[in-house]
Amino acid sequence: MPTSTATEQVVTATSISVTRPEEGGRVSVVHRALGGPDRPVIRPVVLTSDTDGARVSLVPEGALLLAGDVVRLDIEVGPGATLELMEPAGTVAYDMRGGSASWDVHIHIASAGRLVWHGEPFVVASGAVVRRHTTVTLGQSARLALRETLVLGRHDETGGRVDQRLEVVTEGGQPLLVDALDTTGHPLAWGDHRAMTSVLMLGADLEETVGGTRFELEAGGMLVRSLTGEAHTAELRSPWQAAVAATLRKASP
Repeated sequence: MPTSTATEQVVTATSISVTRPEEGGRVSVVHRALGGPDRPVIRPVVLTSDTDGARVSLVPEGALLLAGDVVRLDIEVGPGATLELMEPAGTVAYDMRGGSASWDVHIHIASAGRLVWHGEPFVVASGAVVRRHTTVTLGQSARLALRETLVLGRHDETGGRVDQRLEVVTEGGQPLLVDALDTTGHPLAWGDHRAMTSVLMLGADLEETVGGTRFELEAGGMLVRSLTGEAHTAELRSPWQAAVAATLRKASP
């Protein structure tokens, strides 16, 4: 079982930028991953690319998260470009034995850009203490489909502590969504539930779907959420498929 008692923080930084060229041709995908010699980084792997956008897999090169890990991801989607982010597996925040870790994501989707993030479960094991914040800046006519699953504990665990926050603003700084959760990791925090899946759709209408509780956002868009006892029962497949289709749908000529 991976554990660490390290108190020194080790920053690992991953960045991805997708830009459509003005004169046609394939999109430009620029990425990098930097980290300490003894800590794994999240390595972007380009799966496909074409004239509209790219699909990129976020591949961790080792165990994440451990005490002292400071993970930062910067995602930039240029005007009119499309980016799909895939995760080959979920992430586990392991027992940190008095330490802590952080996971910060910064996303900018420029005008008419589109981002689909196929997030896999993020598991907070007993003894883990994690700060997990995501900030999104949304340009005019931009679209975002984001799936997240938070799981408190592995099998027969109560789970650790997580401070999770998602904030979405316009390029002018107008707030579109602020969603925050701070839990001690005790199962009573969610009753008998320990897994929460969320599907966020911004910039396009989401048709009627099956599953979860729907929240209409005042600034437009939709958040669908489900609480269950196990992660595999909270997939929200119908809302997620609809969100992906709406995000990737091309505008009518």
